[in-house]
Amino acid sequence: MHLIVDKDLFGLTFSGVMAEEPSTALATPPAPNEQTADIFKLNNDCLDCIFERLQDLRSEVAFAKVCQRFQWICLNRWRRSHAYDQLDMEKWRELLPNYEDLCYFIKQMRPYIKLMTVSSCLCTLLRDLDEMQIYVLPNVTSFYYDPEDMDCYPSDRSIYKMAKMMPNLLRLRLTTPIQGRYLSNFRHLQELHLYEDQHKAYELQQEYLDEICSQLPNLKVLDIRMYDVISKLRLNNCVDYLQNLSILKLNLATLKSVLPDVLKLPALKQLVVLLDTEWSIPPLASVDTFDHKIREVREFYEIMDRKAPDIVGFAVDGYYMPLEPGWDADLPIWSHRKLQRLAICSWTHAVDFLERYTCMINLQMLCLRNWTYLCDDMLVKFIELCPHLHHLDVSYCRELTPNFLHRALNILKQRESTKQRSEFTIVQPLLLYYVLCGFEDYVDLKELKTSLDYKNYIMFMDEFPVSSERGLSFVDRGYQFDFE
Repeated sequence: MHLIVDKDLFGLTFSGVMAEEPSTALATPPAPNEQTADIFKLNNDCLDCIFERLQDLRSEVAFAKVCQRFQWICLNRWRRSHAYDQLDMEKWRELLPNYEDLCYFIKQMRPYIKLMTVSSCLCTLLRDLDEMQIYVLPNVTSFYYDPEDMDCYPSDRSIYKMAKMMPNLLRLRLTTPIQGRYLSNFRHLQELHLYEDQHKAYELQQEYLDEICSQLPNLKVLDIRMYDVISKLRLNNCVDYLQNLSILKLNLATLKSVLPDVLKLPALKQLVVLLDTEWSIPPLASVDTFDHKIREVREFYEIMDRKAPDIVGFAVDGYYMPLEPGWDADLPIWSHRKLQRLAICSWTHAVDFLERYTCMINLQMLCLRNWTYLCDDMLVKFIELCPHLHHLDVSYCRELTPNFLHRALNILKQRESTKQRSEFTIVQPLLLYYVLCGFEDYVDLKELKTSLDYKNYIMFMDEFPVSSERGLSFVDRGYQFDFE
């Protein structure tokens, strides 16, 4: 259905801001000899149905400009759809190539934008918003800056303007190098993410880290990891201010001097440690034959000892922490058996030691990504003995076979039957992450994603579990602890 409306035909005007639903009458009452256009005789529900059939956003904007009533109906549709809660300027330019339409639309949606994703230069974006007379985005709570041009670093002036434009920002992620000046101006900030798994020309300056920690009392998540150098940041002057911090991600070099104080933080729920890429080679060792893998594990065991009663999850990157067989035999966590999340990735030794973890009956997430010798039998034991298992990540495990799927399905079906007899009918499906594993081709060939036989029992996932890092390990080049 195509509708063409010329707003000048009706002699109507519109206002840029609406506080309440306008009257269903014409904005300007017709003269005695004038007739009301038929479309204006329709009620709002009918108009809403008509507008629903418009082909694109450009047509909707054209209708919205006709009069205040049309504007109100279109604005409600845009708000209800939640399709425009996130401002992505590049995408919106494609949807609205006419500059006036773009300005109009952003001004209408300004109070309802909640997220911003920026892939272009931040300075250019702020200048564009200035030209559109968009000075404040009051309800933006999340901002993600990941420019395609990695040389486009945000300037201090841009951060200062951002803090004024988004006074209620709660979550901020910047993947480019940044000195950190004015970050403390985001007074309500709860999450600050500065990590990216690539080279950065420089890291956050110490004085600005001190400001962030001391002036942002609501901070709950802080990620200051530096990927390819030994971090020079220190938390010695900051720890006392981090009483509300629940997630801390940092380099081992930053953690070393404050580990006991960090473990005493009252709200800490997760600690992620990135092992530094530089290390000391013994004088008598040959640089050609020295094992390049990182072996600093003292802090890992210290955390295990100090926090054992509170540990509900841990993850290790077995490539950069090549722990020897038997490394976990005497861990203090065994007497508590509270593990809910376990991730041991890139393991090249035998799998026998894994069986001891099947005693963790509350296990909900198991990530064994990139294991060399992981076999069906070991996985089946977890399916049998861990009834709460909900996430299973076996990506890159090439030794697994389709036989595991059949065995797991039979166990899950029997378990559901038992629960139904016990009047417990709610059974969570197993979310199986299987990228490049031994049975990936079989899943695709047999179309198991849409199989009715597997429905409600196993869901095949193309991506990695939520909160997982990308690549061959659940956590990048280090380890992670989750606390009760």
